[in-house]
Amino acid sequence: MRVFVLGAGASKSYGDSPSGQRMPIARDFFETYDGLDLSANPWVLIGSLVNYVEDFLGNQDAYAYLRSGVDIEELHSQIEADRDRLLHEQGLVAAMTPYKAYNELLFLFAAVLNDIQNGPPSKAHMRLIDGLAEDDVIITFNWDTLLDRTLCERTCWRPDWGYGIAPQTLFDDGWREPRSTGERRGNRLIKLHGSTNWLTAFSLTDGKGKIVPGQDVDPAAFAVFEQASGPYACFKGRYIGDYAPYSYGYYPPNLPFTGRPAPEGRKIVRFTPSWIPSGSAPQDGLTSMPLIIPPVKNKSYDFYGKLFADLWSQAEEALTSADEIMIIGYSFPQTDVQSEKLFKRAFARRKTMPRITILDPNPAPVATRMQAEFGIDENHLCVISQYFSHDTELG
Repeated sequence: MRVFVLGAGASKSYGDSPSGQRMPIARDFFETYDGLDLSANPWVLIGSLVNYVEDFLGNQDAYAYLRSGVDIEELHSQIEADRDRLLHEQGLVAAMTPYKAYNELLFLFAAVLNDIQNGPPSKAHMRLIDGLAEDDVIITFNWDTLLDRTLCERTCWRPDWGYGIAPQTLFDDGWREPRSTGERRGNRLIKLHGSTNWLTAFSLTDGKGKIVPGQDVDPAAFAVFEQASGPYACFKGRYIGDYAPYSYGYYPPNLPFTGRPAPEGRKIVRFTPSWIPSGSAPQDGLTSMPLIIPPVKNKSYDFYGKLFADLWSQAEEALTSADEIMIIGYSFPQTDVQSEKLFKRAFARRKTMPRITILDPNPAPVATRMQAEFGIDENHLCVISQYFSHDTELG
């Protein structure tokens, strides 16, 4: 059995986007955003992010700062830290700017990926998927749906069961229940940081300095977006169409979940500037947001109940059992502390040493780590110094 571990470098291979852009990395995120039509859409919210940069970071020209090669992961981590500190010390009013800026960045991450992946299926991912054996497992730290869509189009994989966890409901031109688990077939796609097409209720604060899920169901309950051929109910009716399967335009569909009630003596209020026009689509349902773990230092996996604990456990079991592990475009970034622990736990349980293949244009740091920290000897290590593409021979 083989396990494929994919990072940002694997998604960077996608070059067929009608937008002309490739998937961003930490320091070119806003440069990529500027190259999308999305950046001129008034429904795309960045006002609180701009206010945060100017008021909290003291940059008079927020737009110039954001486009100066700033590390978006470090910025998001700083916003999160200020949000949580102010919520705890002074309450929501004082924390409103970083609170909203944090959510704006999360929506922006998903929106940029949705716009870039809104094209034909990825040839590189086709090549990978066409070479899979029946029991091979894919683990990815990426949020995009290049793999999801290609798996669905070229194999018997389906989102009802293919993620290793069952969604509460799926949107396929309307909400539907997951198909019978007895129909499970195909390779597992384990997405350890969530996915742009996974949806959860918009988060709230409990009035005591804590951010809580906005849904009055198990926090691990989530929805999956498959496709929409026409308008759906969403926030302020702001539906944007013409998207390929597994992608949507900025605002995902509202959920058929029950919302969390307001604390006793309080009301849930959302403020929307009157100068931003509403759309013509329906507005019923519970406001949703992408279910992704953003690239911050303190990742809140527990916020979603047992969902991510289950996924990481499945990933550990796969890495423990694999005969070969192929690492494609994943560099073990500093903000992914949990991934290092994952490999160490899995390797500590093994009775045999796996074969490790590293595919990356700069594989030396990962190869060194595999030997120095994980104890992989040279005879079990294969290094391929190249980009992941449709020409890649994966063996």
